[in-house]
Amino acid sequence: MGFQLLISVLLVSSFYAHYGDSDSEFISVRDFLSDSGNTNADQSQAIQDAWKALCAGKSKSLVIHANEDYTLLPQVFQGPCVASNPHIQIDGKIEAPKLVKDWGSNKTENWLSFDKVSGLTITGSGLLDPHGESWWSSVKFDSRPQALQFNRCNNLIYNGLTQRNSPKNHISISNCIQATLSNLHLIAPANSPNTDGIDISLSQKINIFSSAIQTGDDCIAIKTGSSDINITSVDCGPGHGISIGSLGEGGATETVENVHVQHCTFTGAENAARIKTWPGGGGYARNIWYEDITLINTKFPIIIDQQYDDDSYKYAKVIFGSAVKVSDVTFRYFRGTCAQPIAINLDCDKIGCGNIVLEHINITSSSPQTSPSAICRFADVTSSFVNIDMKCVNHADLEGPSPSPELPSQYDQSHAQLPQASAPHAQARPFLSFL
Repeated sequence: MGFQLLISVLLVSSFYAHYGDSDSEFISVRDFLSDSGNTNADQSQAIQDAWKALCAGKSKSLVIHANEDYTLLPQVFQGPCVASNPHIQIDGKIEAPKLVKDWGSNKTENWLSFDKVSGLTITGSGLLDPHGESWWSSVKFDSRPQALQFNRCNNLIYNGLTQRNSPKNHISISNCIQATLSNLHLIAPANSPNTDGIDISLSQKINIFSSAIQTGDDCIAIKTGSSDINITSVDCGPGHGISIGSLGEGGATETVENVHVQHCTFTGAENAARIKTWPGGGGYARNIWYEDITLINTKFPIIIDQQYDDDSYKYAKVIFGSAVKVSDVTFRYFRGTCAQPIAINLDCDKIGCGNIVLEHINITSSSPQTSPSAICRFADVTSSFVNIDMKCVNHADLEGPSPSPELPSQYDQSHAQLPQASAPHAQARPFLSFL
């Protein structure tokens, strides 16, 4: 934990050391307001003008002070920039209009979007609030915007801010190489729909650490085209855990590899470590580690679900006849409690899950006199020091009854229900920064 914090401090302090602290190095949104009293309901034009000045290299840093509160309609902050390392310091509050009708008539995929801005640094102690609560019950999922998107933003640093109540996922990282997100606090109610904390896609060398994510869906979702992902010291819950996928929807060929999740805690979460792929898809999820994981009243701690969509399973099986290959996955040093009977669920397709390793797993039930169980189908498992009995169904068992407990017919692991224990921290592999 101390090492990751040191990295964060060094990243931010190095920026200020490079640019100095002279007042001439900074611009403020207030410099661009049309009315000095800041009485306008929308400050979008002012912040766009400030961004263009920053991007053009007319200043080293754009500052939003702690006593400043700006309302913005959806904005795209476009690059590339003349400035090699544009910096935004947000200590105040940036919010969207409170009602959906006040966002305007144009459909938008994002509230705030940074596109093709290399070397971007955003720091501060401020708040981003898009008032997603007005969207959840009135607008269908596909038409709701993400709160904050970074697209084609290489060498990104995002540190220190709080985000709450996104209409959809809070942060989207796409087509980025080399990004560090740290000391973030992402908040939404447990029942808020599809409010992922951080979604990563088509990106490499992404580091996330020392953050708290409390949302209504995946704390972090790692999606297709992503590799070399490090997630360290993240507190998750409520939420649906740190997930690989989903991958392979509609028969798509999708890939994720080299993911390392360590020193994380899941409190009251639906899931902890989860890999989810659609039947009929192609590609792979491989070289994945979940290590040194603490579970506190977590419903389903360990899940590999190669048949993620139960309703379409038979149809997809007939049409596509394939599955996303899951292999080389390690779960080590898990400790704590689960609230549901099934603590380990390795539900693989007949293509199988290869080289699945479980080591030093100590999961107990939060319900007195209840012992957690495991489901294992078509998985090549090596286990040691696991306190839950496991027997895997393989191809030779197809004609016989399954020895594993059955899930309810309408079981949906992304909307399942909820346990607490502790053990010495694992001697996990060192933090592998992709900086």
